[in-house]
Amino acid sequence: MNRRIFIKNSCMAACACVGFSTLSLMQSCEDNTAYNQNTDINSDNDIRVSVDISQDPHQNLQVVGGTSVLGPNDIDSKGLLLIRSSESNIKAFSRRCTHSSYSVNGFNSQGLALCSSGHGGSFNTSGNVSAGPPSASLSSYNTSFLNNILAISK
Repeated sequence: MNRRIFIKNSCMAACACVGFSTLSLMQSCEDNTAYNQNTDINSDNDIRVSVDISQDPHQNLQVVGGTSVLGPNDIDSKGLLLIRSSESNIKAFSRRCTHSSYSVNGFNSQGLALCSSGHGGSFNTSGNVSAGPPSASLSSYNTSFLNNILAISK
């Protein structure tokens, strides 16, 4: 085999490998539909979790704008993001990223919850996407709040 044919064949093989790798990478980040977030085994609407906001580690929820995080529980297997939105209301969102199903970290000082996947996805304190690749908001759950006890239901 002469040198010219060898170089030509080697370049074609390298281009084919790079093209295939790029196509695979791009498909893995594709986000045509939001991940089905309610995948917990028990889909009963009577599931409840209670949180006493006067106890650690949820004392930040005693003030408007305060946030906290719950780990895996009966409502959501990834856990919950909690934020006090007013004197009488605390919001609860899933910690399951709508792009890749990775866990979403707690809210930072800028009010953003970042996906742990490293893809740069983030959500604001209303559960809406603030930076892609996610295209759907976080699932939210019903809450009621009375005498420092937050009740979250699915």
